[in-house]
Amino acid sequence: MLTIHMLGRPRLERDGEALAGPRGAKCWALLARVLRSEAPVSRERLVEELFADADDPYGALRWSLAELRRRLGLKEALSGNPVSADLGPDVSIDVLDQLVGTPPSIVLGNGRFLEGIEPRASATFEMWLTLERRRVDADVLAALRRQVLNALSRGEPERAAGIAQTMIARDPLDEGSHVLFVKALAASGARDAAVEHARETEEMVLRETGEPLGPALRDAARRAPPTLNPSVSSRATCETLREAGRAALSAGAVDAGVECMRGAIAAAESIGDAGLLATCLHDLGTAFVHNVCGYDDEGMVLLETAVSRATEAGLPSVGARALAELGYVDLLFGRSYCAEQRLATARVAAGEDREVLAAVASFEGTHLHDLGRLEESLARFEESIAHARASGDVRREIWALGMGARTVYSLGDHAGAESWARTAIEMCDADRWTSYRPWPESWVDLARLAQGADPIAVRDSAEATYAMATQLRDACWEGLAAEVLAMTYAATGDVDDALRWLRVGKVACRRDTDAYAWVATEIAVTTAELLLAHGRREEAGAAAREAAAEAAAFHMDRLLERAEAVAVATSGSVASDGVATSEGVAARA
Repeated sequence: MLTIHMLGRPRLERDGEALAGPRGAKCWALLARVLRSEAPVSRERLVEELFADADDPYGALRWSLAELRRRLGLKEALSGNPVSADLGPDVSIDVLDQLVGTPPSIVLGNGRFLEGIEPRASATFEMWLTLERRRVDADVLAALRRQVLNALSRGEPERAAGIAQTMIARDPLDEGSHVLFVKALAASGARDAAVEHARETEEMVLRETGEPLGPALRDAARRAPPTLNPSVSSRATCETLREAGRAALSAGAVDAGVECMRGAIAAAESIGDAGLLATCLHDLGTAFVHNVCGYDDEGMVLLETAVSRATEAGLPSVGARALAELGYVDLLFGRSYCAEQRLATARVAAGEDREVLAAVASFEGTHLHDLGRLEESLARFEESIAHARASGDVRREIWALGMGARTVYSLGDHAGAESWARTAIEMCDADRWTSYRPWPESWVDLARLAQGADPIAVRDSAEATYAMATQLRDACWEGLAAEVLAMTYAATGDVDDALRWLRVGKVACRRDTDAYAWVATEIAVTTAELLLAHGRREEAGAAAREAAAEAAAFHMDRLLERAEAVAVATSGSVASDGVATSEGVAARA
C-alpha cells in the first residue's frame, strides 16, 4: 500500500516504510492540484497555474509528471490530457481517505495541508492553495470531532481527551473543541482539571478576542448528575421527568425542561435499560440542538451516545432520529462530509418510518442547497413535505416549506418562493410556532423585492421581522433579516445604510457559536457584491477573498462561485476549476 501524506510536510510511504519524495515544491503542488480536483485538470490549466514562468512550460510539466510517476512507482498514472487523479486501489491519500471515512483508529496530526510548500506560481494557484488549506483545515477538525464523539459514546474518555487536545492545537479559539475536551476530562473523573481548563480557556478567549464565552463550557465542566429520589422507582421517575421535560421545552421553559431531561437520563442509567436511555439521550440532545443557544457540542455528545445505545437495544428508529439530528448539526457548521454520511446512514436506518424520513429529507435538502445542488435540494424538500403530511408532522412540514422557499428563490422562481414561504407562515400561525416565523418572513420579503415591490414597503415588513428575531435571540434569523434590510437600502441607492445592515447581520452570526454557517457566508458574499456594484473595488476584493475562504471551508460551491466572480472583477484571478465571471454579481447587485 502506497500512502501519500499531505497533512504536514508532504511525504510518501510504502507499507509503512518512508520513500524518497519527488524533487521540488512544484511537484508536490502539481500532485495536490490534481488529487484535490473533482474532475481531471487540463494540461493547459496546469501550465498556466504552475509553469508559466518556465523557459519550456509544457516541458516542465512533462518532467514534473514523470518525476511523480517515478517516485510513486506508478508508470501509468497522471497521464493523458486532462490529467486524471485516479491512482488505483492500492494508494491511500490522507486528505481524501481519512477525512471522508474518519475511522476511529486514525488520529490526524497537527500539520496543515502541504506545510512548507510555497511554490513560485500564478496568483490563480496561490488563491487555490489558500482556499484548499481552509477546506482541509475545516475537514480535519470535522474528522477529529467525529472521533471524539465516537470515543465518548464508546466510554473511552481518555482517548477522547487526547483527540480533543489535537483539535485545540489546530484551532485554540474554537470553543467547541474545548467543550469536548472538558466533557472528556469530566467523564474520566478529572472534574477538577475540567473546571480549571474551562476557567483558563475563558480567560484566554477573552484576552484574545475581547468577547466572553457563553455558559456551555463551564456547564460541561461542572455539571453533576442529578440526585434521584430513592423512594420512587427509577422507571417511574424516568418516564415522569421525560414527559415533564418535553412539556416544559414545548412551553418555552428551557432551563426547567433541560433539568427534567437530565434527571430522566440519570434514572434510565440506573435501570440499565439501553432503549429507554437512548430515547432520553436523544430527547435532551435534540433539545440542546434546537432549544438552547450555544450547546450544540454537548447535544452532539448525547446524540452520538444515543446512537450507540439505540443500536445496542435494537431500536433503529431512535438511532435514525439521533443520526438525523447529528447530520443537522454538521450541516449547520458546514461540516459537509460528516453531514452527508450521517444523513445517508439515517435514511437507511429509518426504514419505512415516514416521520423520520421527513426529517432526514428536510436536512438533506438544506445540505444540498448549501452545496449549490439546487435541483436535488428541491426534490428532497418535496419528499420531506410528502412524508410530513402522511405522518401528520405539521412542524416538519412547516420547516421544509420555509427552508425550501430559499431553494425555490435561488432557482429563480420568485413567485413560487413567496408562495412556499407564505404557506409556512400561515401554518406557523395555526400551530403557534412563532419562533420559526422570521425565516419564511425574510424569504417573502426577498421574493417581493425580486418581483419589483416597493423597497420602502418591504423594509417596513423586514424591520418587524428583524425585531421579532432579536426578541427570539436567534442569530440566524437576525442575520438573514438584516440582509433583507440591507437589500431594501441597496435598492434605493443607500449603499452606506445597506453595508451597515450587512455588518449588523455579520455581528449577529458571529455572536453565537452555533449560528448557521450558510447565513454568515451569504452575508459575506453579498457584502463583496455590493461593494463591487458601487465601484469600491479594493474593499470588494478584500471582502471577496474573505468570503471565498469561508465558502471553500464549508464546501458551499455556489457561494464560492459568487465570491470568485467578485475576485475576478477586482483582480482578474480565478481560483476554482470553473471560469468565474462577474455577470451574476451585476445582476444580483
